[in-house]
Amino acid sequence: MARSSDADDTSLKRLGGGRWQTRDERFTIEPESGTWVVVDAEQTDDLGLPLVRGPYRSLGDAKEAIAAARTSPPAASPLADRVGRHKAEPTVDAEPTQAEPRTDPREPKRAARRGRAAPAPAEAGSEPPASPPAEPVEPRWFAALEPEARRQARRMIARLDEAGAPDPEGMARRDIVGDVAAVAAFAIERKLEALGPDADPGAVSALLAEGRDDDLGVRWRLVDDDGRPIAIHSPKGKARGRR
Repeated sequence: MARSSDADDTSLKRLGGGRWQTRDERFTIEPESGTWVVVDAEQTDDLGLPLVRGPYRSLGDAKEAIAAARTSPPAASPLADRVGRHKAEPTVDAEPTQAEPRTDPREPKRAARRGRAAPAPAEAGSEPPASPPAEPVEPRWFAALEPEARRQARRMIARLDEAGAPDPEGMARRDIVGDVAAVAAFAIERKLEALGPDADPGAVSALLAEGRDDDLGVRWRLVDDDGRPIAIHSPKGKARGRR
């Protein structure tokens, strides 16, 4: 018996890199620092970006969230009220630009009859003064941030860009607005890649248990559900102790 279209839409296909997508391509499940988030391509947040749901502890929880999202009304962003208040604030209109007066070709003769000097004409080929450089355009989601959070976002994007991160702005948005440890996850991936495929298991365990990346300004440590640090000892060290 052929499967229903709902069953086809619910099933997932692997995209690589730990990412999964529904058959109708509406939902994408992505790993984020040991958790999972769901990106909804049909719904957007108040900033016009794809809606990010989560984080979820397991892939199964993410699948259940997708099933619930198909039957739920559109989700409202917690930043909608703040953005609405920002848009409602009065704006200062720019002052009207005064039109430059036209030069009358008969003015020099009139000035001579009145006994005063005529205004000197502009030199041919002279260039107007250069206008100041335009201010850089900030992402729209910056409008919902407090001043200190906005400065933190600028620094984070600059550091990620210097480190060669893919989509620095999107990663910073997930970290600050979505409350997902995206920058720490990127830092761990960089350090694991630096260890190489033949890395000592003890070095990998120590890196995952606790570490820091001063270039990106992040720290991490492995904890249990109660927030207690988990100490991981080197497997090789245990083997030597048994001998």
